[in-house]
Amino acid sequence: MLLAIAVVLLLARYALQALGATEGDVPTEAQMGFPATAVVASTGKECGSGGCWTVFDVEPADGVTQEQLRAELDAQLGDRIPGTFLDPRGITVYREDSGNGFQVRGDFWSRPAPP
Repeated sequence: MLLAIAVVLLLARYALQALGATEGDVPTEAQMGFPATAVVASTGKECGSGGCWTVFDVEPADGVTQEQLRAELDAQLGDRIPGTFLDPRGITVYREDSGNGFQVRGDFWSRPAPP
């Protein structure tokens, strides 16, 4: 009985997420799961045709080079972060060099280009 209630609640959560989803939904810093070697200097939200995304200005932590941070971002984030049990939406990730760090963008709506 308890399992049935838990399943119904989980399905209700998924339904509310789907029904309440908008193009303005953007991932948070916690959802991105940046490595410990990254320092998020600033966060912003940008929107354009087809949806919105979060922009994170990420810098290497003390004692970490930009190349080391790039390798860790590639390994930990890749091009797409899979959804979780509680939030099944995947996050598409884009990275660009920016000075001593990176500008990392994450969104729920776009899909990475096929390899």
